[in-house]
Amino acid sequence: MSDSDIPILVVDDAKFSSAIIAKVLRTGGFSNVRFTNNPLEALRSIEKRPAQIIIADWLMPSMDGIELARRIKKLDESQDHFSYVMLMTARDDYEALEKAFAAGVDDFMNKAHLRTQLLPRVVAADRITTRQNELMKSNKLLSRKVKELQTTDLVDPVTGLGNLKFTMERLDATLRESETRGGAACLLLVGVNNLEVIKNQYEPGSIDELMSGISAKIRQLVRPLDIVTRPEPNIFAVTTLQENLKNCTSQSFRRIFDSLYMHSFKTSEGYIPVVVGVSITAADASTGHPRGRELMEFAYRGLTRSFETGIISVKPYDPSPHLETTSG
Repeated sequence: MSDSDIPILVVDDAKFSSAIIAKVLRTGGFSNVRFTNNPLEALRSIEKRPAQIIIADWLMPSMDGIELARRIKKLDESQDHFSYVMLMTARDDYEALEKAFAAGVDDFMNKAHLRTQLLPRVVAADRITTRQNELMKSNKLLSRKVKELQTTDLVDPVTGLGNLKFTMERLDATLRESETRGGAACLLLVGVNNLEVIKNQYEPGSIDELMSGISAKIRQLVRPLDIVTRPEPNIFAVTTLQENLKNCTSQSFRRIFDSLYMHSFKTSEGYIPVVVGVSITAADASTGHPRGRELMEFAYRGLTRSFETGIISVKPYDPSPHLETTSG
């Protein structure tokens, strides 16, 4: 933006000082300048077309410059905009200066110095406002991008499976479907118990190959409509809607456990063996329908039990603090 394009609004009820301001700004090449002698009219003008710099008199009949500055700053907040407010006055005491800055005024100038000080201070104000508005614009775009990522970033980049956020969304949806249409919402967790040991022995690239291999294997072993995700770095989840709780047993998913337990997966560094645990839990009308997070936490406890025992942990959802049963 060139100097001539900078939107400036002058609010002054004194014709003499307004004439001086007009001459100084014109000399400096500033042509996009609006003038008004009414603070209320100034606010209406800013609402329609924001100004970058506002030069206002302190003492005016309908509203003083302090109150005008307060209202401009409040208007800026609603418009995601920054206006540089410069007050003019014949006063030159510290008390006046302190009062002006407390109200949100950005600069404070004695009217006696308009001819010599106005132009350099307007140039400085232009740099400040341009930078400030660029930062506000960038921050707004960044906030929008973060919001988009929060709603769209649902995929684990290593395996291409849904991540924790996606897992919870699908689990909540399956529980709602179970509650409204019947059937049992079943959650299977497959955990790689020795992942930390593996990380100490192999390069990150080989770890990614291993996890991709495990995810591909699980997807081969489940039904087409079952949802396979990776909610944690060492945990895979299978969310499915079954006809009833009897279909959510170790026998229903034993093929997954048997295919993964102590199985070795080929990577660029050779075959890597994995030790897995499997937890199965489900909820229906008889158990009550928990929230997805509650069912997930219950399944996590079952997975810990499976890690400890080396066999599948199976238990329908139960909010009471009972230990999960296991099935060999």
